[in-house]
Amino acid sequence: MLDPEEKKKAESAAMESLFAAMDLNGDGYIEKSEIEKCFGLIGAPPHITQQEVQTLLTRDTDGDGKLNKKEFCVATYSVAGRSPKWLAEAVGERLKEAKKKEEAKKEFASLKGMDFFKALLGDKLLGKPDKELSTETALDGKEYVGVYLSAHWCPPCKRFTPKLAEAFAMIESKDAKKLAMVFVTCDRDEGSFKGYWGSMPWNAVPFSAKDYTGFNSKAGMFLGVEGFQLCTCMDM
Repeated sequence: MLDPEEKKKAESAAMESLFAAMDLNGDGYIEKSEIEKCFGLIGAPPHITQQEVQTLLTRDTDGDGKLNKKEFCVATYSVAGRSPKWLAEAVGERLKEAKKKEEAKKEFASLKGMDFFKALLGDKLLGKPDKELSTETALDGKEYVGVYLSAHWCPPCKRFTPKLAEAFAMIESKDAKKLAMVFVTCDRDEGSFKGYWGSMPWNAVPFSAKDYTGFNSKAGMFLGVEGFQLCTCMDM
């Protein structure tokens, strides 16, 4: 148990860390737009965001519409029981993720066609039954490429996958060159990946290709996936 003085120092340090995290442009002030962006980054609903904007701006004692460090750190602060330390770390992590996504978009900006999809999905895919093939071979001649980020532990995904498979089969029966689908697993172990992929009639990124699987994969970053599944279709 911290004594009162140690507790006060710890709270002050946590508030200074939160100020540094929320001062997005590094100018020594936190403005309304920065508060809004930070709460948006951690997924706060709009009404909570606006409520916290109003709460924090009550600390604006000089009335200039923004908070300097002294104003911001005048007292400790929490949201829904979350400490300033937790908030600072959450904002920091989200900013890192946002930066990675921005870098991913820049990385892919100059790539087109097969080069784009090889960078997005890797050089190798798995075909049925558990057979390795090159991405180029799998996608060659296709007009569109669908990328499906999903996981067996997601109930809505498990309901959606059979419907997607039906639509894919219908398209393929009319024109086999029209569409290629590729599964990017977000499962946590290879057994779950293989079991879930077994219900799909298309190719997959190998589970072992860690740069190309999961929410933080090349595809996940480029497409801006944030903890939920996604299916998108892109032309070659």
